[in-house]
Amino acid sequence: MINVTRLPACLLAMLLAIGALSLAVGEAQAQRRVGEKLRPSFPGLVLSMKQASGQAAIDQLSDRLPDVAHWYGTSSEDLKRQLLRDSRMRVDSTGRLLFVEDLATPVAAATAAQSDAQSGALASLDQTFLLNSRPGAARTIYLDFNGATISGTAWNSNGNTITAEGFDLDGNPAAYSEAELQRIQYIWQRVAEDYAPFDVNVATEPPAQDALTRSGAGDTMFGTTVVITKTTGVYSCNCGGIAYVGVFNDAGGTRHPNYYKPAFVFYDKLGSGSEKPVAEAISHEAGHNMGLHHDGTSTSAYYAGHDAEGQLSWAPIMGVGYYKPLVQFSNGGYADANNREDDFAVAQSFGLPLRNDDHGSTTASARPLPTPTSNGIAQGSIDGVIEAAGDRDVFAIHSAAGPITAAVAAASRSGNADLVISLLDAAGQVLTSANPANQLGATLSYNLPAQGTYYLEVRGTGHGDAVTGYSDYGSLGNFRLQASHATADGVAPSAVLSATVASGTAPVAVTLDGAHSTDDGRVAFWYWDFGDGTSDQTGASSSVAHVYRAAGSFVARLTFVDDSGLAATATQTITVTSAVASSNVQNIQMTVKVNKKRGVSAKAVVTVTNQSGQVIPGAVVQALWSGAVSKTAVARAAKTGRASFASPASKTPGCFTLTVTGISTAGLAFDDTTLPSAEVCS
Repeated sequence: MINVTRLPACLLAMLLAIGALSLAVGEAQAQRRVGEKLRPSFPGLVLSMKQASGQAAIDQLSDRLPDVAHWYGTSSEDLKRQLLRDSRMRVDSTGRLLFVEDLATPVAAATAAQSDAQSGALASLDQTFLLNSRPGAARTIYLDFNGATISGTAWNSNGNTITAEGFDLDGNPAAYSEAELQRIQYIWQRVAEDYAPFDVNVATEPPAQDALTRSGAGDTMFGTTVVITKTTGVYSCNCGGIAYVGVFNDAGGTRHPNYYKPAFVFYDKLGSGSEKPVAEAISHEAGHNMGLHHDGTSTSAYYAGHDAEGQLSWAPIMGVGYYKPLVQFSNGGYADANNREDDFAVAQSFGLPLRNDDHGSTTASARPLPTPTSNGIAQGSIDGVIEAAGDRDVFAIHSAAGPITAAVAAASRSGNADLVISLLDAAGQVLTSANPANQLGATLSYNLPAQGTYYLEVRGTGHGDAVTGYSDYGSLGNFRLQASHATADGVAPSAVLSATVASGTAPVAVTLDGAHSTDDGRVAFWYWDFGDGTSDQTGASSSVAHVYRAAGSFVARLTFVDDSGLAATATQTITVTSAVASSNVQNIQMTVKVNKKRGVSAKAVVTVTNQSGQVIPGAVVQALWSGAVSKTAVARAAKTGRASFASPASKTPGCFTLTVTGISTAGLAFDDTTLPSAEVCS
């Protein structure tokens, strides 16, 4: 199929002058872009109370309170006001700030805001723990639904080991149901949208440890983890989550870099794991790690937002976002706000940068909108992000005279951007605009008077005033623009797409090559759709590398646009089969216990993974105790992939050895060449 679009010579010259793809950051975004703040070492404090709030915290800090306030970028008076006003704000024994999100009332299992949300497209359920919103970003927010064993952190204040249970809605910790996998994906979609303006990867795929750990000030690759679990065995509270403040870029100092991580979200307190409350809590707790404090009013530490007739109900992410459909980062622009901090500036100062502008902001730098043609109608779509207030993404179309319809939609689940779409003529004058009340998206229709070049502009907007509405400050996030219009005259180039491999066993690394595409001019840009649900990619290179991680048949699509604004598409099917299925023992943790009456016994915790290193919930593990005792044993792995074994007691000290002799999992063979045994001696 051939796609035809044509741009005028003046626009083409400008496209070439800017290299078509080297798009400058918008002026408004540049004004708000700040660098990571270099902070001195945190004041060395040893306080007598493990945690304190209110006046007790102020008394504990005593004459060191100004030093702590300065480190967090605030004044002594402001820190005192926050501590006295917000009982959820605590100071620990080292002087660090943290939040314990005590719930005044239980969060319902469903809310109106959740039930009204549009359904977002799901990835294949076998990719649930391979999701990445921005792969390749140097910063990471890892959402851990699988449970975790945590030791040596600030949360282990008494030297204990915390075992956080995995995400479980149906009472079966051994396996994830289809409903649980869907819920996890929907939660991830919402959190990824909240952090879309930032250059950060929100992931359910376990990252390498060095992607989360900062080794020093020169290390630019780091992140944080939010563990989604129950309060049981983790933290005794009636709270939705807990997190330390301003630790995202912590390099450790006298402690290890992740000492004040992870953050926790307790789904059992949030409508028994309801989608929207859990997602809002994750974004909120991650925000604390980025240095953000609570958004409240003069009478409430938590602001739950406001309603208004004819427009969307709104709340701040760092307030209470459970009950409103539109929840955004804030700079305290609402009425009676008690916290005027600029959320985006503060997060940047703690190491979370904004992403660069993805599309041109003027008609001169407009990107041609890919519009495949069929039966005289050009129809196409493109994805983008509004990264900052004032950002405008502009797209060029070449159309014959006649009707045009264009629509812009925010993220399909928990969209953050209230969007305006405008149609501009060749001189950049607005012909018509659409911004319906009480909707994030917009649709316009217009009858174009003549063949020529026109532009579609997308931007974020506010609505109403500070009492009942919201500004454009936090109206940022993903969008999809679609357009349909009459095909203009023109001759398209020829797009040719090839792949280094067209099939293989997961994961399959493929280089897609469009270099043999032909035209009489030069290339404006290449637009790649990989067909597996990952983000599209636009670039100046005629080839691109991609990894297909899950089994399936995927159609990769190249849209090739030349310097005349003409476009064509080509496709390549990539077939991926399942990897050689095997299971193995990744780790065995052994402990020994001496009981004067019962004797000596041992405990072993076996972690079971597949060949890709992913934990296998529900695996049945067969093992043999030997040494001081002799006995066969069987245990089932929980959702964390961990199976626990307890040995018989021995009346005399000795060595206890556990040998894994087999693992039973559907479709997986046991690989006994890894780590089948471990030993502990009393």
